[in-house]
Amino acid sequence: MLEAAPLPQHGPTYTVVSHSQVISQTKEALKEYGYRIVNESYRATRDCNIAQGVYHLYSQNDPDMGLMFAWSNSYDKSHRFRCAIGSHVFVCGNGMLSGNMNTYARKHTGTADLDVVAAIDEQLIDAMLRFAILVKDKETMKEIVLDDKQKAELVGRLFLQENILNTQQITQVKKEIEDPSHYYNANPNSLWTIYNHVTNALKESHPRYWVEDHQNLHDFVMAEYASIMGNQIKDTLDKLDTVETEITEDLIQY
Repeated sequence: MLEAAPLPQHGPTYTVVSHSQVISQTKEALKEYGYRIVNESYRATRDCNIAQGVYHLYSQNDPDMGLMFAWSNSYDKSHRFRCAIGSHVFVCGNGMLSGNMNTYARKHTGTADLDVVAAIDEQLIDAMLRFAILVKDKETMKEIVLDDKQKAELVGRLFLQENILNTQQITQVKKEIEDPSHYYNANPNSLWTIYNHVTNALKESHPRYWVEDHQNLHDFVMAEYASIMGNQIKDTLDKLDTVETEITEDLIQY
């Protein structure tokens, strides 16, 4: 369907980057770099003016996640061609993308069609390094346990302040928290589990915003976790100080 979509006619300054071109060049590049596609999925608007491709790649580097490559493209000038390296969670297929990693966006002008080829290559050169960073982020989130108030604040801010979740998605997140569809090899109240409840809801994001929503989610969560982790460390140290004081007092009395 994507390959058959009519190409846009926006004048001489507009360089067409066709969906079929992106698909073929992505597959060719993945093959050249030695990555085997285990699953590929495509979504598009009804008129195919906006399309998205996601490729899950074979990986033995982590028990929870595998490497992922994603792209989005438009024919209606609504957004630039965009592609990014990320990861997918084995148990549910949820995506994980970081905005401060290898991410490419290009206007449809000039040599955009040629630059897309170079951009895909650039993503794949450092793919495993970027994946290692995401694995580290995942392990960090597993160590952070949220109470009910913290979970409500996080999900509420993703809806009210960050505009990452819409009304339908926030309802889905609430349902997942109350009755999870998957076990994410972590504490049910961990940040990693809540993160996956959110990315599960983001599966239905509009193709135009899918990449951006995942990147914004990851950047927001990783920026916020430091304060949460800091508070947990402080609570632990306070408890240790209390125990140490009690032991010292008992020794003095003895």
